[in-house]
Amino acid sequence: MTTVRATVEIFGQRLGLRADGDEARVQEIARFVDLRMREVADRSSSVDTVKIAVLTALNIADELFQERETDQDSRQKRLEKQAKRLATKIEEAMKPGTTGKEN
Repeated sequence: MTTVRATVEIFGQRLGLRADGDEARVQEIARFVDLRMREVADRSSSVDTVKIAVLTALNIADELFQERETDQDSRQKRLEKQAKRLATKIEEAMKPGTTGKEN
């Protein structure tokens, strides 16, 4: 992956960045963070940029953790379903009078 240099603006601050990937993705992420900071600022009585940045980071991290938990739950359910199917097949193969071979 190539390293790109990009200048982004987040919450009124221009930042020079170096990042892996392409500049369009860096700009898209910066716009996302800027939008989220503005949403937090609109709901907050604070004008402290650092506080708004920390609250925004916490909100984004919370969403990430929720997504990971959802993904983990989905994987767990798929594995349980597969295990049940395999257990059923094994039980069928173990019944008296079966050879364990499928026709």
